[in-house]
Amino acid sequence: MVRITISDRPGEYWDVTPRKLAPNAKVRVHDPTITLRDPKLIREGILEALQEGDYEAVIEIYRAHLRVLNRTRAAKALKVSRQYVHKMLKSSNTPSLRTFTSFMRLLGQEAATR
Repeated sequence: MVRITISDRPGEYWDVTPRKLAPNAKVRVHDPTITLRDPKLIREGILEALQEGDYEAVIEIYRAHLRVLNRTRAAKALKVSRQYVHKMLKSSNTPSLRTFTSFMRLLGQEAATR
């Protein structure tokens, strides 16, 4: 494994070996927000993490999905304030069970419409 040392200046790294692609290599753009916006995939991921008993994964998936959503629309759909949505994104806060169940209901409705 290559150890990366980060300098004091942003965007500058030491000990990083640039990688060269093969001449015929195909590169495709990866945008994780596309996957994180899919309510069906998010719902399946949360349900799987719940079945495994992985509380941290449930919260990580929940927060990742909220980060890519429009916070105003999410707040209206969850029937909470916009500030509460921002509060849920902080690592020190966990969502209430009422908010989490409305979030899961909302995911189910969005998945059914797609």
